[in-house]
Parts: sequence; structure tokens; C-alpha cells
Amino acid sequence: MPTEFPEIFDPGTQGGNSWDPLPAGVYVAQIVEASVLRPKSGDGCYLAITWKIAEGEYVGRELWDRITLTHSNEQAQTIGRKTLKDLCVALDVNEQINDAEVFLFKLARIRLGIEEDKQGLYPDKNKVSRILPLEPKPPEPGQPVNLPLEPKPVSGGSASTAAPGAPKPAAGPGAPAPWHAKR
Repeated sequence: MPTEFPEIFDPGTQGGNSWDPLPAGVYVAQIVEASVLRPKSGDGCYLAITWKIAEGEYVGRELWDRITLTHSNEQAQTIGRKTLKDLCVALDVNEQINDAEVFLFKLARIRLGIEEDKQGLYPDKNKVSRILPLEPKPPEPGQPVNLPLEPKPVSGGSASTAAPGAPKPAAGPGAPAPWHAKR
């Protein structure tokens, strides 16, 4: 068997892989690999997913996720089924499915968090906490509509329903929820 490289490789001129977790946030990504596997315990099965970031500073980075499909623990199975439903909604998969290939190469938004090993044996890793459609969908008839937290001023005046001197809640992603505001 040959052992000689086809060309000289200089490690000093190459970048290595980064396994540091991505910052928590929302990313546009697509599933590039999906397979149904059994855990080492043999209890149930799960959907093993490889997500690939499709936009922004971290384009090309890959993340791995598991969605429980069946399990003897009813709560684990329920959580997995809800996540699978979110995946179907995000990727506009409306028909009955029995093959994971239906999820491949469709863009979605994923919300990443950082999971820490409680015993400190393993490095921090990313955890997909939500799977969302690429574009928010309008509510269906009969569904509740999210209204703004504060009423908009009526033209010709600047009426406010807040008590005088009350702090105005911050708005936007990452802002604390109004019910967490100090009073």
C-alpha cells in the first residue's frame, strides 16, 4: 500500500476544525443528513439529524440533533413527537411520513442554546431548542393573534396607559418579558 501523499502538506498553512459551540441565537439552516437509529440502550428509536448553517458568519458549520420517535418513557416520546411536529411545520411537510429523506435540504430557522455538562466531564455543546419556519406564517382563522404589548398612540395625542413614572418595558428579541420587570 502506498504511503506517500500526492503533494506536500504543510499544517502551518492550513486552518483546523473548530468544535467550539456556536453562540446562542437563531440561525438559518438545513438538514443535510437524517437517519432513524436505535440508542445503545435498545429502547425505542430516534431521528438523528445533521443541520448545516446556511447563512451568516457561521455558514457551513454543522450541528447534530436527535428527536425521539419511540421510547418506553412516555414523556420522552411525547416531547420527541412535539419536536417532530415542529420540524414538519417548519419545513411545510403536511403529509403522513415514513422516511426521513422528506426533511433533507429544506431551509428553516433553528434556535440554538448551549448545553453544559453538569458533571464537567465534557465540553459545552449546542442544543437545538426550537425549529421554526423560515418565514413566520400568518395565523389561521380562529387562532389567537399576538397583539403588541403596548397600545399605539392615537394620532393627535400621546396617551399612555402606563402609570406616570413607570418604567417602559424593553421590546424585541432578548428583552426580558414584561412580567419579569421590576415594579
